[in-house]
Amino acid sequence: MVHLSNAARLDADPSSSLSSTPTLTRSHSPSPTPSSEPELTDPIPLRKHISIQDQSTRLSFKRILTIYFGIGIALVVSFIDQTAVSTAAPVIGTDLGGSDSISWVGTAFFVANCALHLVYGRLSDIFGRKNMLQIAMFLLAFGNLLCGFAKTPIQLYVFRAIAGMGGGGINGMAMVIVSDIVPLKDRGKYQGFISAACSLGSAIGPFIGGALSSAGQWRWTFWLTTIFGACCLVIDHFILPLKPVSGSMTKKLGQIDYLGIALSASATVLLLVPISGGGTTFAWSSPTAIVLLVLGSLCAVGFIVGQWKFARLPILPLHMFKDLTTSIVMFQSFLIGIVYYANIYYIPIYLQYVLSYDAFMSGVFILVFTFPQTLWAILSGFYISKTNRYKIVILVGSGLWALGMGLQIMFGASSHIGFVLGILQLQSIGIGFSLQTTLIAALNTTAAPDRAVVTSARNFFRTMGGAFGLASKFRSRHLVDFLPPRSVILLHCHLKTLTPSL
Repeated sequence: MVHLSNAARLDADPSSSLSSTPTLTRSHSPSPTPSSEPELTDPIPLRKHISIQDQSTRLSFKRILTIYFGIGIALVVSFIDQTAVSTAAPVIGTDLGGSDSISWVGTAFFVANCALHLVYGRLSDIFGRKNMLQIAMFLLAFGNLLCGFAKTPIQLYVFRAIAGMGGGGINGMAMVIVSDIVPLKDRGKYQGFISAACSLGSAIGPFIGGALSSAGQWRWTFWLTTIFGACCLVIDHFILPLKPVSGSMTKKLGQIDYLGIALSASATVLLLVPISGGGTTFAWSSPTAIVLLVLGSLCAVGFIVGQWKFARLPILPLHMFKDLTTSIVMFQSFLIGIVYYANIYYIPIYLQYVLSYDAFMSGVFILVFTFPQTLWAILSGFYISKTNRYKIVILVGSGLWALGMGLQIMFGASSHIGFVLGILQLQSIGIGFSLQTTLIAALNTTAAPDRAVVTSARNFFRTMGGAFGLASKFRSRHLVDFLPPRSVILLHCHLKTLTPSL
């Protein structure tokens, strides 16, 4: 079993972890008492004279609840946005005349999401968690406001990309804030409530998206999220009593890894766009696809070399991958993203276009799928806090999730809805157990100064997986090659009556 005790001691006294972290040194020797968890306010020097300020703090239970209320609202809004749009996507595609490309409403969101995930973690070290959370909320609300006025599919996809730039920051900052204010030994319990907020948003979103799109008011799917986001922005401004980061703005701007940000964002966009559109938007052998893939690969290599050799304050410190647990969690998060986000977007399409349910009923069924995740996330969180063991939770959750996904291949045009929901319930247990627990595993072996960047990296790989999962054309185009000629003819005949995204 994997225990949290050692990491809990590191979390209580971040300075104790620095002796094993070559890039971090301390210029003083604090003397914490065994019974206390001291609040560190002094900067933690990094190599080449760049310093970051530790933002961990110990608060009363009442203040922790206040902060949880603030970040909980932000998470609910973020996940409502993601899942409401997925349910409304078929109707939106038909109305805008873009059914053949409507999967880009998800892909554009996640490409932009990925592009800035790594950035938020390090910028929150420089400018503070609260400031970055509010910037993310503003981008999400503003992007959705524009989406509501979109007249063409291209406009919608561009505006969803703006919203995606904020969506990733909300999720990442919420998790970083939790790691700042809650000791690791209690984090499983509190992480369960974070999972509950995510599940609640995922449960409400499809219902809202289905109801509004069924009523012909899909634009209000975006405008409601804008209203919710604006309210959340105001609420969080007043109720989040987070520690500000000291230093002048000039000094903070000088700490930003501008080259790293440019290369990471460029690599993400240049690689994901051809992967998502190859074979449909443009041919794989076209100059466009080849140039984008080559440039993206070069940017990725340049980013890695820059982080390794030149960055004064890297947005992705490569030393964290020396830890086996961290490396496994990053890879697992990528795989989770492929499965989770693809299902969130394509289960509604299956329910509506294969089983012939309308958007409203599709939202109700997705609610039945997502809402139980809240219960299982909370139960798993309390178990981890009580036993200090997380490995068994991840293994059981991953096993049940994999079993549910395997059984999903039995879904067909004649499948009974009870059978479909039963399989989705099995997946729900696995998701509740494992989706957020992987972060606890990563933070268990992470020094306090690296918490934000490790959290951002984990979210980056999960969202990168989501973008791959939503690249449906890459998958479906090659699956057709395995069908016999007669089946291909029948398939095309049937698809004429369905959304081209299938």
